[in-house]
Amino acid sequence: MKSKKVFGIFNIVDILLILIVIIVGIVGGRMLLGGRGAAESGADTKTYSYVVMGEEVVAETANFPVVGGNAYESSTSTYLGTVKDVKTEPFTETMFNRTTGKYEKVPVDGYSNIYVTIEGNGTETEKDITVEGTTVKVGMELNVKGKGYAFKGIVVEVRDGE
Repeated sequence: MKSKKVFGIFNIVDILLILIVIIVGIVGGRMLLGGRGAAESGADTKTYSYVVMGEEVVAETANFPVVGGNAYESSTSTYLGTVKDVKTEPFTETMFNRTTGKYEKVPVDGYSNIYVTIEGNGTETEKDITVEGTTVKVGMELNVKGKGYAFKGIVVEVRDGE
């Protein structure tokens, strides 16, 4: 018994098997890739800001961040956002004063604490807030750099755009 060939080398069963494999591949690919894309596309893009605190930064470095300048992650050169605010305060150490018999906070010459507020577009999911492609969480360490400065800091605050 001869099977009927369609298109010369394929019979009907061969064509049906090929179509089933293609359909299963397309459906499986959409389920894998589409599931992630749907979760991300469901999140609205909003403006977020976060504050990075750098402790014991050289005082000259603390003077360089400029409001409106771009901030980057220095280890990966990833764009973090735009600098919206910069605050500095003297860096202090706790030392024992033998005269008074008490511990006191004493400013350290040449060093400052710096607070840089960075703003960017991002999304929020149940697990994370992602700003300009970088996941931002309180307590996370970031290496921030910009034109003329770089410092290692910790994220101390994350908030929605205000």
